Amino acid sequence: MPPFIHCITPHNSTDRTQDGRRAEGLSDAPNRIVAALVAAVDAFARDSGVEHLTIDNPMLDGFFRYSWQPGAAGFGLTGLFPPDHKGYHDGARVPRAVGLGLVRAMLRRDGIWCRLQDGDRFFVHVGEDQQLYVGSTARCDGAIALCRELGLLAEQIGSSPYDRASDRTEVLPPADDAFWTGLAALVAERGGVLLEETYVRNGSRWHRLTPANLDVVRTGLTPRARLAVWPDLTNDIDPILDAMGQFGRLEHLIVQQPDGRIYTRIADPWMASRTDAYGYSHRSDSLALIPLLPAERNPLMTAALPDRDGILRARWRTNPTRADRRRDFLRTVRKGEIRTGKVAATPRFGVFVDLDDDLGRAMGFINIPELSWTHIDAITDAVHVGQEIRFEVLAVDLEREQVALSLKATQEDPWRRYFDTHHVGDIVPGTITRLVPFGAFVRIKPGIEGLVHLTELSTYDVGAPDEVVREDDDVLVLLVEVDFARRRICLSMRQAIET
Repeated sequence: MPPFIHCITPHNSTDRTQDGRRAEGLSDAPNRIVAALVAAVDAFARDSGVEHLTIDNPMLDGFFRYSWQPGAAGFGLTGLFPPDHKGYHDGARVPRAVGLGLVRAMLRRDGIWCRLQDGDRFFVHVGEDQQLYVGSTARCDGAIALCRELGLLAEQIGSSPYDRASDRTEVLPPADDAFWTGLAALVAERGGVLLEETYVRNGSRWHRLTPANLDVVRTGLTPRARLAVWPDLTNDIDPILDAMGQFGRLEHLIVQQPDGRIYTRIADPWMASRTDAYGYSHRSDSLALIPLLPAERNPLMTAALPDRDGILRARWRTNPTRADRRRDFLRTVRKGEIRTGKVAATPRFGVFVDLDDDLGRAMGFINIPELSWTHIDAITDAVHVGQEIRFEVLAVDLEREQVALSLKATQEDPWRRYFDTHHVGDIVPGTITRLVPFGAFVRIKPGIEGLVHLTELSTYDVGAPDEVVREDDDVLVLLVEVDFARRRICLSMRQAIET
């Protein structure tokens, strides 16, 4: 480890969000702070004579990406690497400018995470709350002076918390000649298999191997990729759909279309009954389900690609990332259950809810109609940031890592309570709330309104509702029809008068 290690933080790193928490991500951290931190890294690299950096332990959806702040297009790799992320892998050597782009993406919480280093003489690690850990064999006095000018605090420390020595790594056999000979025999025997190419942490590509394309696929694999061989796709989709319908399973759905293209998504139980354009239900597709949880994964073969000199240098973390733990947490959330959480934010389109102090940050979302049985003028009329609330889970979306919630489902439905004692044909009191060209709305109980059609306002013909009533008038109405599903009530003043 280099002898000079500095922790670099903004002096104003105690900036808070509107709900009192530390600023996290691009939406909360000013761009000028990100720019200053990137400039500091550049200065340390220049002082150290670093022109190229090596990517170490790269991830997609790494340590610090939070689900309510979706990453930039391409996980922050857009403009740095091709759309297929070619060149972003363990051991890749990139120019300093590209390395700075990766640092910027990590500081902006755009999804990715990796370590950057130049042999044993220089490294950069991006930590939580916009902390940077920079190590160098040089003193870097000029970079430290620049940090002060930029309003950054550079403190010398003993080690980085993201040092490689802290990794727990998985040892895989090398994808050597013996591996490829065995794989070729397996492909010949079965006619085809699925190859999962994990090119970075949390990032995989899928290939269907046949005797005809095995060599072509092999030559295009990412350096140091982790390989897993699975049973072939199937055209018998009914057993696949049945398996998808089982709750408690967390699996990848692999779909190969007739043109040979393969795409994946997380298999949710609700998908099993869908027959729309998602593609998994097309009878012409070939499908496979692959477990996501490490304890449930039993591939036919596994290996990691060695470097060109035949030496296996790939390092694969076995300690789960935040993204892994978040998905495991989501797997414990069930539709219909009652939970508690804390209101995280109240944008104008709904309410974000923390389901858990850490893993479930802002995973829950309440649409405005699910806030209350009664009309509210503003979200803050129902909840406020920091409030502990009780809610029902409506749906769990593993793909988007979002849980639909309902606050009003835990409250007594005023409609049910009212119509336990009132029935069609009853005459009840009400208050005119608003007039419309085709009639008048009447509130018969707080949270319960019905329409009196123009033809039901009086025993004589009426051209406009204001010929008979005004807003806030107290009236008697007869319950004509109640539609619970659509939350509609038809009322009649005329029939109340005639009865």
